[in-house]
Amino acid sequence: MDNSPKASVHCRYYKSKTAKAVLDHADANRNGFTNSDNVHWERSVDNAGYYFQGSKSCAEAFDLMCQRHKEVTGKKIRVDNNVLFEHVLCLSEKHYSQLEELNGTDKVKQATMNRFKRYAKAVKAEFGFEPLGIDFHLDEGRYEALEGSRFIRNVHAHIQFINYDFSRKVAPLRYLMAKGLNKNGKTNSLNPHFEKMQDLAFETFKDWGFQRGESKSVTNKKHLNKEQFVKQKIQQLREQTVELNRANNELLDDINVKQQALKQATQDIAVLESQLDSLRCQVSNIHSLKTDMITVLAEGSEHRLREFIEKRLAPAMGETSGASLHREAVRTF
Repeated sequence: MDNSPKASVHCRYYKSKTAKAVLDHADANRNGFTNSDNVHWERSVDNAGYYFQGSKSCAEAFDLMCQRHKEVTGKKIRVDNNVLFEHVLCLSEKHYSQLEELNGTDKVKQATMNRFKRYAKAVKAEFGFEPLGIDFHLDEGRYEALEGSRFIRNVHAHIQFINYDFSRKVAPLRYLMAKGLNKNGKTNSLNPHFEKMQDLAFETFKDWGFQRGESKSVTNKKHLNKEQFVKQKIQQLREQTVELNRANNELLDDINVKQQALKQATQDIAVLESQLDSLRCQVSNIHSLKTDMITVLAEGSEHRLREFIEKRLAPAMGETSGASLHREAVRTF
């Protein structure tokens, strides 16, 4: 798998009925009704915005351009027209973070915004779309438990255009939908116009070490929108949590069994050590009795022998009377 840092752009278009909601949702200031699982509001202060047409938001620029369209053409934009053309330009988070570490967060943010502006102007120059503004998001992402709870940002900008070329007085998007034919007379597998937009994104960031992002038709994968992406990630983390809890419970059960076995073994060792101490004491006593008995026998006194047997040997051997022991000792004597 290619893990090189990518600069990629994904394009979407919306009719006027949806456009305002999209613009409000993407607003870098988060003043609208944005309610996404992957938006972390405490990080929204890191976001940045830049707006064309002297406006304070993409939504305001959109209204201004719709009014200008009416002035130029003498009529409103039709409700069934795809009026908003959104480019979501994404940058690989790990590489972006490395740039921040090397150059400073604020400096990299400002330089990135300048490059987003350059991209917007390049799109206008190439295709004629009028740019509305840029909403740079650094508050979206997830906390990755497997990476020390590090916040993994979804570094991206929503670069908005109105689908109208005021110079040529046309809506360019309709002319970009056709894939065209290749040199063999067959339909291109990729739309060359959207491939060009991918090229423009790459050209804007290639000197920072970013590689060109792959188009959807090349990877043959459908790009998830951010809500689906976040829900998918949350589900994956939940599944990981269930698996980790299961493994943890198994380990706890195993530890508990081993602790019980250790406790029993400790008790058994204590009993055996006590028994060993008792045996050592008995052996010591036997050696002492043996030594004393040899001394008494060496004296040759039957009286001393009887006294030794009655007072020491018999009690040590659990005898109530030393008579039998005396007879045996006398026979030996």
